[in-house]
Amino acid sequence: MTTIGRRRLTLAALLLLAGAPAVAQDRLEAAALREELMALERQSWEYLKTRDRAGMRHFLADGAVLIFADGTSYDKRELLDFMPDYRLDFYEIGPGYGLRTISPTAAALVYRVTSRGAARFTRTETTRVLATSLYVRRDGKWLCIRYQETPSQ
Repeated sequence: MTTIGRRRLTLAALLLLAGAPAVAQDRLEAAALREELMALERQSWEYLKTRDRAGMRHFLADGAVLIFADGTSYDKRELLDFMPDYRLDFYEIGPGYGLRTISPTAAALVYRVTSRGAARFTRTETTRVLATSLYVRRDGKWLCIRYQETPSQ
């Protein structure tokens, strides 16, 4: 190998190594964001279970839309109005969940959840769904702006 060839190879190796810490840092940041958003998501289920309308109000972005597996949809105000009439008995979020970063201020969280509950005067039902929550970052805070359930088995 010529001296020029060795220099090029050395330069290529150095450039590759210089990029490795950035890739590792990006992965750490993505993992941290995934855990941060999942913690918010779990908290939203607790807000529903305890009928904590104030907590849910701060969790949802203005303009939020929520679409449930049975086809019903609510905006933020409608969901807050519905919460006192809904009883969530149980929920379990599956161990595998994923995050798709859309931009520095938007990300989608996807996970499976099983829940059991009932609206006033209806039978308790157990549902298994694939849930997708779209988060936006506003004024330094992550807010849920879209939630959608897809029936799952």
